[in-house]
Amino acid sequence: MMRTGALSRISAVDHAVPVQVLGEVRDQIIEFQAERPRSTDGGTHWYSLDAPPRLLFEQVIQHLRRFVPGAPQFIGAEWWFRSTTTDTGFPFHFDRDEGIRNKIVSPDVASILYLSTAGGPTIVVDAAPSRKAAPNAAIAVHPRPGRFGMFPGTLLHGVLPGPSSRWPRVTLMVNWWRSVPRLERAPQLEGPPASSRWRVDAKRGKAAPVALEAFDPSRLLAKAAWRDLIGKQSTYR
Repeated sequence: MMRTGALSRISAVDHAVPVQVLGEVRDQIIEFQAERPRSTDGGTHWYSLDAPPRLLFEQVIQHLRRFVPGAPQFIGAEWWFRSTTTDTGFPFHFDRDEGIRNKIVSPDVASILYLSTAGGPTIVVDAAPSRKAAPNAAIAVHPRPGRFGMFPGTLLHGVLPGPSSRWPRVTLMVNWWRSVPRLERAPQLEGPPASSRWRVDAKRGKAAPVALEAFDPSRLLAKAAWRDLIGKQSTYR
């Protein structure tokens, strides 16, 4: 199926981050959430892209920046992470400035760095907040270590549950902004510090484009249910 419109701006690359760095970030996320399971609820972190990276996460964000369409326009990155059981999905939603409740203000680009193979795919749906008709197209991005997926920040998306596994589904989410959002900020994160053993590579290295999978949203919800979901998101308070 040929992708058109907003779906044509969805992309992904594999091997976006060196393997040794990938493992370190994954281990830190798993350890952090095991110690503080509620620490990422109700807020995200903000990194001004003109500042030197203080944390390993910020170092990775600077590295990922080279893959993001329109990257020179962005002044900052909103970021957070998750480590969940593989049979846990995530509801369909629009990414938004959570500090603004009377309308949806979305990032320019949303992105996900996958740090494990476990878990279900991210489904990005051809639906923006202004859409009235039910969506009839979507893209599935399956988790693979080092896979970096990018899509327009206005698009509806969610995560499908995967088969049960002893391994967690681990992701680092980064939203790219041209202006500073109001946000609901998470508590200050201490560590892991930026690594002196890894210098941000100015080249794309071994990164390879991913052939993305078309997905029929009617497999999940009927047309009326999709319209209701989008309407409720748009009137969120």
